[in-house]
Amino acid sequence: MKKYDFRSDTCTMPTDEMRKAIFEAKVGDQGYGEDIETNNLEEYCAKLFNKEAAVFMCSGTMSDQVAIRCWTNSGDEVIIDESYHINYFQGAQSIDLGKVILNTCKTSDGIIHVSDIKERLNSRMHNGTFTKTKLLSLENTVNSHGGKVFPIDVLKEDYEFCKSNGIKVHLDGERIMNACVATGLKPSDYAQYADTITLSFSKGLGGPFGSIIMGDKDTMIKARKYRRWYGGHLHQSGFMAAAAYYAVTHNVERLKYDHDNAKLLVKLIKNNKIIFNDPETNIVMMNIKNLGVKAEDFVDKCKEKNVLLFPYNEYIVRAILCLNVDKDDVIEASKIINSVIEEFESEK
Repeated sequence: MKKYDFRSDTCTMPTDEMRKAIFEAKVGDQGYGEDIETNNLEEYCAKLFNKEAAVFMCSGTMSDQVAIRCWTNSGDEVIIDESYHINYFQGAQSIDLGKVILNTCKTSDGIIHVSDIKERLNSRMHNGTFTKTKLLSLENTVNSHGGKVFPIDVLKEDYEFCKSNGIKVHLDGERIMNACVATGLKPSDYAQYADTITLSFSKGLGGPFGSIIMGDKDTMIKARKYRRWYGGHLHQSGFMAAAAYYAVTHNVERLKYDHDNAKLLVKLIKNNKIIFNDPETNIVMMNIKNLGVKAEDFVDKCKEKNVLLFPYNEYIVRAILCLNVDKDDVIEASKIINSVIEEFESEK
C-alpha cells in the first residue's frame, strides 16, 4: 500500500534529472576553492539575491548558526519570535555555539513589527556592562504559523529601524522561494532588507543537501571561517552543489503546485472541529484540540494507515506539501485523514 508522506518538504527525493546533474558534476577540492560546481552555485545565488557573496553550507541550521556568529559576540542578544526555527528547534545550538541570549517576542502570527522590537529592547537593561542587542533574526516563510509570508513592508520597516539603531538583520529564508512564488516578488526584493539571508535547497526545492547564506564580502569571509570551525568545510562538494544548482534553477516555479495542494488538503478535510491556518504557501497546520486528541496519538493513527504527518506540538499536526506529492496523493490522503477523525469521534 502506498505511503503518503506529508511530514516535511525535507523528505523529497532527487528526481532522475537531478541525479544526472549529480553524476556529471565537475568537482575539485573546495578547500582550495577549486570546486567548479560549488563556485558556480555561490556566484549564481549571490547574483540572484543581489548580495556581494554567498557561502554553501551543509544545512539550514549551520547557515543560521554561522550568521549568529558573524554578527554577535558571547553574551550579546538576538531578538527573535519564540516560534522561529532558531529558537523553537535551534535554541540549544544558539546558546551553546553562539553563546547568545535569545530575547523572544510572542506574536500571534510570527510577524515581528517595530513595536515588538522596541518592547524587547525595553524588556531588560542593555547599556554599560549589560547585554547588548546586536541582531534581529526574522523568518520567511514562518514555519510555525503555517508557512506564512513575512510582509515585505514590515520587513522594510524592521530593517530601517534596526539600521538606525545599530542592529543587524538576519533573514532565515530557508523557504524564501515559497514566499517569492506566493507574492510574485524576487529574492533580491527581500534580500535588500536583510544583512544576511539564507536559502535551503533541501526543502521545497527538492535537493538532497544543503543551504546557502548570502551577504557582503567581509561577512562571508567570516562565514567561511565559522563553517570550517563547525565542521562544514567540505572538499568535493560539487556533487551536492550540482543538485542544489539544479534545484534552484528548475524547481522554483513549480512551488505554486505545492501551494495549491495545501489549499486542496484543507478543503478536503471535512470536520468543523479541526482548526486550520489559511495556507499562503505549502504548510498546513491542523489544530485538533477540539477533537480531544493529542497530536502524537493522531499522527500514530494516521501512520497505521500510511499517511505520515508531523506532531508539531501537543495539539498541532503539520502537513507539508512538496515535490513528491501530487494532487491524487492529496485526495487519497485526505480520505484516510477523514477516516481517522471519524474513528476518534466515534470513541467519544
